[in-house]
Amino acid sequence: MDTSTRILSAAVSDRGLSEKRPQNEDSFLEMNKSGIFAVADGVGGAQAGEVASQMAMEILGEAFINLPTGADAETVMRTAIERANTAIHQMAHELPQLATMATTIVALHIDGSVATIGHVGDSRLYRVDREGDLYRETDDHSVVADEVRAGRMTEEQAENHPSRNVISRALGAEATVDVEIKTIMIEPGTSFLICSDGITRHIADAEIKGVLTFGGDPVDICEYLKGLCYERGAEDNLTAVVVKVSATPAATVDADAETIQFTAPLAIEEDEPTVASARPAFDVVEDEPELLELETRELVTSEVPDVASAIEEKLSEPLPEQEITPEPAVETTPEPTPEPAPAVPSMPAEQPFSMFGGEAEPSETEEKSGSLGRIATAVVMLVIGSAIGLGVYHFALAPKAADTPLPQLSEMQSSNQPQTAFEENRRNVDKDPAGALARFGADPRDAEDYFLVGRANMLLGKYPEARKAFTETRSRIAAGDVDPSNAKTIETEIAIALAVTSDTTIQSILKKELDGVKNPANTNANTNANK
Repeated sequence: MDTSTRILSAAVSDRGLSEKRPQNEDSFLEMNKSGIFAVADGVGGAQAGEVASQMAMEILGEAFINLPTGADAETVMRTAIERANTAIHQMAHELPQLATMATTIVALHIDGSVATIGHVGDSRLYRVDREGDLYRETDDHSVVADEVRAGRMTEEQAENHPSRNVISRALGAEATVDVEIKTIMIEPGTSFLICSDGITRHIADAEIKGVLTFGGDPVDICEYLKGLCYERGAEDNLTAVVVKVSATPAATVDADAETIQFTAPLAIEEDEPTVASARPAFDVVEDEPELLELETRELVTSEVPDVASAIEEKLSEPLPEQEITPEPAVETTPEPTPEPAPAVPSMPAEQPFSMFGGEAEPSETEEKSGSLGRIATAVVMLVIGSAIGLGVYHFALAPKAADTPLPQLSEMQSSNQPQTAFEENRRNVDKDPAGALARFGADPRDAEDYFLVGRANMLLGKYPEARKAFTETRSRIAAGDVDPSNAKTIETEIAIALAVTSDTTIQSILKKELDGVKNPANTNANTNANK
């Protein structure tokens, strides 16, 4: 897709105030990244209209999410809408409770300066160019619109005609459908309004022009349109998608990387080095206390046995035998004197001693050698005494080491906290669907929240609400509003859930199985009865 333009969009969808329409059967698509926007107004009453409109949005969204590079947008849009018609028509014939369902559709795809528009039914698309001129880009497929085009009725008469809501063309009504498709060129400064007839029955074209040219934010415009409809009765479900296209210089694209869906790949490339560079520092901080603790333990447990063995080795040596013969005065006198000479004959004759080895007759040299031996003995004993003192020192301090505070052990946490939180929330939904619905249903903010709302509704048997939440989840995932580690799991479960919420037979089986989980005694009783 051409990234030279910036797209801002917002959407609003509401049940309205009419008691005749207890639930919202409208659906919409808002996918900036793929450049596809659409509104579908379901008909058929009860659950049927909602199912039809959601099926149309899902099929159209999938087609443009997987849009091949260089593919023709008109061909893709026509094919997707025709396939949606076939799927809705087939389901309406297979399931009696959905026999009357159908839906309108109006879609817009933007790729740079090219806008592709497709529609079936009376939902509309308006365009306001940068000069402020309003264009209604779609012609209603309705009974009164056909009469106006034929010249048999005026616009004023059509607005008040009792059959103004009767459409002449819709998805699912017939096996085939004629889709109106066109492509126009647009410029930066163009605005679009895609809406259901719940908007246009209360707001005239002139007011729409004023709202779109006012220059407000798409979110504010959507809320203003809803407020006008409420002031005037809001007789029908109302849905609007506002899209604004502006030029985006290259520098602006980088600056708004988080806002503009087109620049998402750029944001990812910039994040990757940041994560990689931060990770080694984190690992070092985590590992240091553990490594220090291991080294300290090795020193404490290995040094004490070494001291004891050294003491045993020194005591077992023959040197201590010579400690008995010299007098203490000789050990403390560094200079050789004639007085120690008598001590030499007292040594056994068969045990001659010389620091230099060999035998020698008693002489002054021998006396000096004996003195040197006694000095060496004293030095050895000093070393042994120091070793013993060191061992005692370590033994004495060992009990005090227990008083030294050890590094606090931190609980191991998952490397992906968003994934851990999502798994925990999903388990809480299964444990208490009603409580989880009260928690997440009030203000869902991302794809994970909408998925949990849908799962809770499905477990409670509220299948229309579940489908609505699951559809919104898909839209959020497509827009990138989801943690990547959760996306694949959620998409897989949504596919299963949508199959459940679209088939009453599967719903009955699911309810029976869930009741069996809650009351295993009843399940066993039924099983035994069947046997």
